[in-house]
Amino acid sequence: MEVTRNLDCNTKRGQKFIESQKETGRLVERLFNVAVQHTADDAEKFDCHIYRGELIGLGEIKTRPYFNRRLKTACTLEKLTHEGYLITAEKLDILSEQSAKLGVTSYLFVNLPNDRKLLVFKVADRLGKFFMDFERKRTTTKYSCNDYKGDTIRENAFIPIEGNNHFKSFDY
Repeated sequence: MEVTRNLDCNTKRGQKFIESQKETGRLVERLFNVAVQHTADDAEKFDCHIYRGELIGLGEIKTRPYFNRRLKTACTLEKLTHEGYLITAEKLDILSEQSAKLGVTSYLFVNLPNDRKLLVFKVADRLGKFFMDFERKRTTTKYSCNDYKGDTIRENAFIPIEGNNHFKSFDY
């Protein structure tokens, strides 16, 4: 599989995001006694495969020091509990599709370094069925990790934390 070179993740800023993703992958490995294999192709639409001897899951990995990067508002579990977790809806759809294709559960892992917490959302079962209901709404967000590219409007998902039985947080 060829590695794509002209993506936002290949910029200096993007490489910092990728390193944070890999650090969070190592955290997942330690907390859950699994092996996290990051996807080899930078253009892959999800971040990792999860193994415990055999493939048992796949995941999207995020690190969120800021709730709002422009305002430098710290991202904390308390703040997210009230607001929900915002993610591009397409990412959840891809996790669902890949869960069905590979016959494994998909997860969203969010590292909150300000709280020293790892948030874990079960996204879809091995048939691709979402575990939780979430709201979809077209909103304005940053185009990418490269803030100079400005804003874009896209369909985002708002995953609830409060009352979500498929969410857990872990201290580290």
